[in-house]
Amino acid sequence: MSIEWCIPTVRDILEGAVILIKRPVKYAMSSKSFADGLREEVGKVENEDRRVQDLAQVARNNRRILDGCFTDWQQRADKALEEARKLLEDFDEASKTCCYGRLPDPYCRYRFSTKAEAEIQVVRGLAQDCIRFRALDDICSINTASGNVTAPTPVRGDGKDAGQSTTATASVFSASTSIKLRNDEVFESRALMIREIMDALASNSVVGVYGMGGIGKSTLLVDVERKIREEKSFDWVAKADVSENPDIKTIQEEIADALGLTDIKNKEIISGRAKLLHGRLKDEEREKKKVLIILDNLWKGLDLNKVGIPCGHDNKVIGCKLLLTSRDRNVLRIEMGCDKDFPLGELEEEEAKSLFEKLVGAKVHDDEFKPLVDEALHKCFGLPFLIVHMAKVFRHAGLFEWKNVLKQIKLSKNDRIGEVINERLQLSYNNLKAAEKSLLALCVACGTSKPSFENLVRYGVGWGLFPEDDNMEDARDSLKSGIHNLQASSLLLEDGDAYDFKIHDLVCEFVASVALRDHPLLILKDKSIIELPEDKLKSCRAVCFPYVDMKELPQELDCPELQIFLLFTNNKSLKVPDSLFHSMRKLMVLNLTGVHLTCSHSMPFQFLENLHTLCLNDCSLENVAILGELKGLQILSFVNSNIHQLPKEIGQLAKLRLLDLSYCRQLKIIESGVLQSLIKLEELYMMTSFNQWNVVGQTPPTNASLIELNHMKNLRTLDVYIPNSRMLPKDLNIGKLTKYEIRIGDLWYWWSECKGSRTLALKLDPLGNVLQKGCIQSILGKTNNLDLEGLDINEKSVCVLSQKGFPELKHLRVKNNSSIHYILKLPSHAHFMMLESLLLENLINLEMICNSHISSKSFSTLKVVRVKSCEKMEVLFPLSVVRGLPQLREIKVVGCKRMQGIVDADDGGKAELHSLCILKLHDLPDIKSLFAVGKAPLSSTLHEQVGTQIAFFNEQQVTFLQKNIILITISFICLLDVTHIMMLIYFVIFILLSS
Repeated sequence: MSIEWCIPTVRDILEGAVILIKRPVKYAMSSKSFADGLREEVGKVENEDRRVQDLAQVARNNRRILDGCFTDWQQRADKALEEARKLLEDFDEASKTCCYGRLPDPYCRYRFSTKAEAEIQVVRGLAQDCIRFRALDDICSINTASGNVTAPTPVRGDGKDAGQSTTATASVFSASTSIKLRNDEVFESRALMIREIMDALASNSVVGVYGMGGIGKSTLLVDVERKIREEKSFDWVAKADVSENPDIKTIQEEIADALGLTDIKNKEIISGRAKLLHGRLKDEEREKKKVLIILDNLWKGLDLNKVGIPCGHDNKVIGCKLLLTSRDRNVLRIEMGCDKDFPLGELEEEEAKSLFEKLVGAKVHDDEFKPLVDEALHKCFGLPFLIVHMAKVFRHAGLFEWKNVLKQIKLSKNDRIGEVINERLQLSYNNLKAAEKSLLALCVACGTSKPSFENLVRYGVGWGLFPEDDNMEDARDSLKSGIHNLQASSLLLEDGDAYDFKIHDLVCEFVASVALRDHPLLILKDKSIIELPEDKLKSCRAVCFPYVDMKELPQELDCPELQIFLLFTNNKSLKVPDSLFHSMRKLMVLNLTGVHLTCSHSMPFQFLENLHTLCLNDCSLENVAILGELKGLQILSFVNSNIHQLPKEIGQLAKLRLLDLSYCRQLKIIESGVLQSLIKLEELYMMTSFNQWNVVGQTPPTNASLIELNHMKNLRTLDVYIPNSRMLPKDLNIGKLTKYEIRIGDLWYWWSECKGSRTLALKLDPLGNVLQKGCIQSILGKTNNLDLEGLDINEKSVCVLSQKGFPELKHLRVKNNSSIHYILKLPSHAHFMMLESLLLENLINLEMICNSHISSKSFSTLKVVRVKSCEKMEVLFPLSVVRGLPQLREIKVVGCKRMQGIVDADDGGKAELHSLCILKLHDLPDIKSLFAVGKAPLSSTLHEQVGTQIAFFNEQQVTFLQKNIILITISFICLLDVTHIMMLIYFVIFILLSS
């Protein structure tokens, strides 16, 4: 037998050799591919790690315990990422060593590829494991024990302040002391005190500032905070306004908000909130973090233990530091244990003159005015409040008016400064109209330095403050006008936008004392009302108990002239005696917040025939049927109360103009016919409340139906939740609404950033065809905020959904839709001319926001664009459209797998984004440049950048104003091709050398 068959041929040897080296060659040639693949997987895990680290920070801030599975994932992720980065670094370094960097080392690349393949699997598994950590509750549990938890660490970023603060914008009165003598300095006297306070805080636990009202204490704190942030002398800074009638819950929330302790809002009991805040501050102490708590405007000692600030038995703070302000030095020294205090006095003569001149203008330098300037300043005593007031009086006045005003102010050396202040205020007060005086008294009667605008509307309507023929919208406009006039007269402080304002303490004191002849009122801090003289009670027209810690109310108050009674308390066990209001036959406004009412047939206020406004907010109510006897009611509010049913008796309130059922989560029944009986109703609020609407045509009716709203011919404001579109009648008349928040479908939230008076949120049912209903079409065209989720129709463009277009739309969000290809695709038509923000999420067939043929006015007001998980989208805007986006401030694009560029270069030239300050591109594997790849010649590179003009691999350019760019996050992969022919040559050389 021949044995030739068992002798391998040359071909067999070569084939075996090929098989033997095939795998190493393949791995060596693919090393760049493995490197890119590993970098991509590392990037994904890094992104996931950053996301969950933000959740972990929130958990630590709220003293939550991190779950073991999460901490284990963190440890594995840290180890794997470190190994992967080291592997990539070694590969990059080794690639430069062969032939002086001209030829790669094949063996090194082979070893790298095998390790990288294994590492890719590990890192990819970590990314998959992280999917389960989506929400805060997925990574942690609430700490119920009193033991230690992982201590929070303040979040810091490059260029951000170390301290966190809730400081509000300074008001007009207090802001006066912030006016600079030079461009970069505060007043010299104030600057010196700021430095002294900073030095005192470095070596003392409690530092205080005291002085009379209007001297500028609150403004001084603003300047101190700014200095702290500049010097980064504290890790955390929290500020709370205590005020004359401190609300512990509000103080706790202000401090917790600055610390990122959001869980405190989930606790209602003050003691529970205090325990949570106390634990958080102790955590900071254990981690040796420096915390400063600023308590402004103390009128008496504050129990720190009750708030949750760690302290000893003597109320002395422990572990953190306090900065306090008060009018009374004894409050600081005796009741708060102040280590060092500073008296804040008047401005120096030159400082006062400089401030006055800045406010009045150039006329102060005229020869005829100069003597009067000196006289006016002499009467202001260097008090910033009085200087600002005097300057407002004189700013637009002529010489004769200056002389006349100064003659009215009689000042002797023996006058008490309080009397002088009242004299100054009296000047403004005397010039007010009767309605403005009444409004000022109403503001003071609310018992707080920041009255609620909405409360003032409701109290004012009930009190007859507005003309009788005014509707609710007219009343709001009248209130805005009145507030504006009072601010102009310096009797109210500007505090933010047009609806936010404050009352200076001096004004409160003045109105409550000097102006009593017009509107006698009492602001009571305790049960001392029973000790007041009988004649004072009998003449009183308004009484307020602002969050008084009372155990019981008196059985009866003899106040026959009383028109306004306001009681705010957190004591749900506080009961209202049946006889309390027997003598108050003239009562027009009644607010009982946070009390318990049995609502029996002997209800304490059932005989109040003149009662127009009744607010029973946050109350425990057993039965509300008896309220039907209050036939004169115009305003009825049950906000956050625990009513279960709105009985038929409420339908007897035929004069009712406003009904507020917001946040009455236990309200399950509104008897059929009740709403349609309220024929004069103008405003109905039912958000996060009743939702058990009868379906159209349901017989017999078991509950209220939406069609009843058609009987309310005056209805102009509506907040309502409709869980099912089948509950919506086709002929519902809501086109007359001027303000609304309507949510239809399984949608219990709204885009929190949006502000507007007309909101429509739809989670659409494919079978409901809700968008085609006439009632929805009647409001689509005037909606400010529109949220569309689950849209499933044949239309490919959002702009055609409304028959009238979207001329007033400011905020648009479209989510979870498969039919939309464009947001706007109509040539030569102007749409979305007022749109400010656009959110697009999970629109799997969306190609582009708009084409290049749209009107230049479309999107001209756009400020924010956020796109997420739009799989088919390759670009955001054509270049020709980008030129029409002068206000664009933010671009965020996340998870769009086919995104090639932000801009489609449909023509030549440049585009300028002067307002852009946030640019985030994340998880965009195909993106190569700002401009879509292939849309223009690659004639310019990143190395050709000039100034702030950035050419992303294209000849077109986008210009940014660098000083405005506050955040740029770009996370995408640019694939650089490697010539495989060269790699093959290297391997041939390697084989030859090895042989």
